[in-house]
Amino acid sequence: MNIDKYLVVPGAPGVHKLVSSRANGVIIDDRKEGRTRFVPVRQQQITPLATVAVYTFTEEGEGTVPLVEVFQKMLDLHDTTPPADPKASSPALRAYFTAVLPDHDRDRVHIGDIQKCIKWYNFMREHGIFEEAKREAEKIAADLPAEALAKEGADLPAEALAKEEVVEKKPAKKATEEKPAKKVAKSKK
Repeated sequence: MNIDKYLVVPGAPGVHKLVSSRANGVIIDDRKEGRTRFVPVRQQQITPLATVAVYTFTEEGEGTVPLVEVFQKMLDLHDTTPPADPKASSPALRAYFTAVLPDHDRDRVHIGDIQKCIKWYNFMREHGIFEEAKREAEKIAADLPAEALAKEGADLPAEALAKEEVVEKKPAKKATEEKPAKKVAKSKK
C-alpha cells in the first residue's frame, strides 16, 4: 500500500490526496466535498500520512511502526475485530488498539491518537482510498523492476548484453583556472 500522496489538514476533516504543490501551498483532492482546492501552508499544518508513526516497545527498546503498517493490520483484522467507534470509552479504544498493535507504547500513544487513527482508517475505507493506494503501489512495483534493469543492466540476457553498445565516458571537466580580472578604463572628464 502506498500512502505517500495522502495527507491530513487541520480544519478539513478526512484524508486528502495531494494533487499538486506550489511554493505557497498545496492543491488537494478533498474527498469529503468532492472537489479540489488550494490549502495555503502558511495557515495550515499539512501532515503527510507516510510521515506518521506509532510509538512501540520492542525487545530492542523503544521504536515506531509506520502508520501504513498499522492500517494494514487494521485491514487484516477488520472481519474478526472491526474498529471501535471513535467515540467509545477509553478502555474500549485501548483494548481495540491493543488487539491491532499489542506492543504500542501506552504512555505515549494517547486516546486522542487512537481516535484519529480510527477516524482516518474509517474515512479511507469508506472512500476507497486503500484500494486506490494498493493499485498505485502495484503500478510502482510493476514499473520499478523494468527501470532498475534498464539502468543497471543487471539480469539481462547475454544476447542483450552482447548487442549493448559501449559508450565511452567523457572525461570530467578540469577545474577552470581563474581568469584575470578585466581592467576597466576610467573615463576622463
